[in-house]
Amino acid sequence: MRRPAALAASVVLSFLALPAAAAGPGAGKKPLTLEVAAGQPPLVSRGPSGLAFRDAGRLTFVLSEGFGPNAKSALWEVDVATGKKTLLLEPPAVPAEPGGKEAEGKPARLSLAGAQWNAAGTALLLSGADDLWIWDAATKAVRRLTRGEAEEEVATFSPDGSRVAFVRDNDLFTVDVATGKETRLTRTGETHLLNGKLDWVYEEELAGRRSGRSYEWAPDGKAIAYLRLDERRVPEHPIVDYFPTNGKVEPQRYPKAGDPNSIPSVHVVDLGGAETASVTFSPDDVLVGPELFWTADSASAGFLLLDRTQTRLEVKLVARGAGAEAAARTLLTETDPAWVNSVDAPVFLEDGSGFLFVSERSGFLHVYRFSPDGKLRNAVTQGPWMVDRDWEVDEKGGFVWFVGTEKDPRERHVYRVRLDGKGLTRVTEGRGWRSLTLSPDGKHFVEGASDAVTPSRTTLRRADGKAVAVLADSNAGLSEYQLGAVELGSFTGSDGTLFYTKLVKPADFDPSRKYPVVVSVYGGPHAQMVADRFGSWDLFDQLLAQKGFLVFSVDGRGSWGRGHAFETPVLKRLGEVELADQVEGVAWLKKQPFVDGGRIGVWGWSYGGTMAVKALLDAGDVFKVGVAGAPVTDWKLYDSIYTDRYMKLPKENADGYEATSLLEAAGKLTGKLQILHGTSDDNVHIQNSILLLDAFARARKEVDFVPLPRQKHGPREPAYRLFAFQRALAFFERNL
Repeated sequence: MRRPAALAASVVLSFLALPAAAAGPGAGKKPLTLEVAAGQPPLVSRGPSGLAFRDAGRLTFVLSEGFGPNAKSALWEVDVATGKKTLLLEPPAVPAEPGGKEAEGKPARLSLAGAQWNAAGTALLLSGADDLWIWDAATKAVRRLTRGEAEEEVATFSPDGSRVAFVRDNDLFTVDVATGKETRLTRTGETHLLNGKLDWVYEEELAGRRSGRSYEWAPDGKAIAYLRLDERRVPEHPIVDYFPTNGKVEPQRYPKAGDPNSIPSVHVVDLGGAETASVTFSPDDVLVGPELFWTADSASAGFLLLDRTQTRLEVKLVARGAGAEAAARTLLTETDPAWVNSVDAPVFLEDGSGFLFVSERSGFLHVYRFSPDGKLRNAVTQGPWMVDRDWEVDEKGGFVWFVGTEKDPRERHVYRVRLDGKGLTRVTEGRGWRSLTLSPDGKHFVEGASDAVTPSRTTLRRADGKAVAVLADSNAGLSEYQLGAVELGSFTGSDGTLFYTKLVKPADFDPSRKYPVVVSVYGGPHAQMVADRFGSWDLFDQLLAQKGFLVFSVDGRGSWGRGHAFETPVLKRLGEVELADQVEGVAWLKKQPFVDGGRIGVWGWSYGGTMAVKALLDAGDVFKVGVAGAPVTDWKLYDSIYTDRYMKLPKENADGYEATSLLEAAGKLTGKLQILHGTSDDNVHIQNSILLLDAFARARKEVDFVPLPRQKHGPREPAYRLFAFQRALAFFERNL
């Protein structure tokens, strides 16, 4: 592993200290406690979910109080012209029916989570008691739409609202909204053969947990394109529930690095259940993007095809009536020697003039416009910055709206630009992190905004950026408590690389004192720790500061937001470059007069947990104490799509896998280490921590292990979230 050279004398430092009124202790404010930060009700309230424009003039969203199945929720409607907010619907009671499933201990009320409007905005699709329901906006009545014994999943309205498609028992169905008549479209579904629904690793690594749906209605509403995934060859991993007297094994199909993935195929079916086109792949060790799409005239369905290690992406089209084993046409191809980042489906313009597609061909993610035959017409956005995730098209107005980093890679702002690439305008002002939901007519948008010391505030705005109404503000509870100052800074490293930093100080910070430091780290691709936003773990950082620690983060190479060249140094050696950059950041920090350089700790979760363990093993002279949540301890143990992307296949990179394995380095531990891991973690299996504990035992190294019963990849249950915070805080207080 490359160890950084000593920092040059010419290191440059800059800090943005956030306003004292927002970040300082504040007269008369209460100290933040563990019970307040991690308990119930949550100190930072949840923002709106399910944002949807019922039509151009009406916006709806769900507000919830608390977390979990017992959280109270309600659907609100806003008049976009006046900003007037009205309570539209509380979760309706499940209508009582003789012998109905609601009599068998099922939920007494329907859920508002995932509620969808039809295109006319007259009916709302709801779920509950393992069935689908329709709420009529005119009559305020609820009626049952399905009666299957099994649950209906990933349901969507057809474009005209006359039908609803869904997956049941891994087969695709439609139901007529007016009559309730069901039509079964596929008949191949079984336990491990999925039609229209993603498997675990596709949903986690390609869809980004946004949705498990893998089918798409044709614009004319007369056909559906869907992805079939055959996971029967995928290895099975046992997840154990220890609560039953005899235990219970919950098997999960989970491909690890180099393992066989699901076999994908793409199909088109009409509304009578007749398959009109299918595409299979030989060899079949390929990936298909999770979002399927259609041309504007409904003549062809499309999909993205990737090689296993994701260095090549092809945009493919297949004619709707092409028949079995059809040959798909390649519209365009993207390649990258490291990996292709974007798997967003292209958006075909309704006027038939072509499509928009996100590409990183310039080194930064940007939107490009192509003609119908795949020839490039123009870059819609361009420059040494990136379009990040949220982007929408106002075709009638001739604009693309998006969230981007043009102002500062630590911030996100809402922009619009014409389809020809002219007239780029930043619509949002000030500083911080924004999200975007655009109205159908492009005249309004919803902005979610936060900064490093202020939780999210959701605002309805006009297209010129002027506010119409504040929909929700998550800051009300937090404003009563003392918070430490948050400073966003930067320094220039020994090789000239600019690194961004974040430093959280105690509310009663005294520059004449020497403070211990906890480095808060993630380190992996597609993530930023140093950002001008309020994140889910920020309260833990504030708790550490309340206990007298400085909390420091640096975004090293591999981090998101600064272009592909800043990410790719981690290729085939995950953790090495990232740790070197963390060490360089700490070397700078130790030169500050208020830092106790002999008391440096580190903590992180998931990839950050991996980095915390690695820091103690490979930089034990720098880091004395570490807390690691759910660490990957050997990349051969993690899922295929993620690991094959960054590490490539084990048989092709054996040296890289061996060099980055924490199991091989367990004997180097000299500091104090705590590991927390959910026993039901289906993302980073607890196997990772068990094997690391075995390596420590054989090396006669003592560590503190905290299993979290029945918790998955993070402690979601309030009691366990509080418990995890408590154990980690106590460990740092005791040892650092």
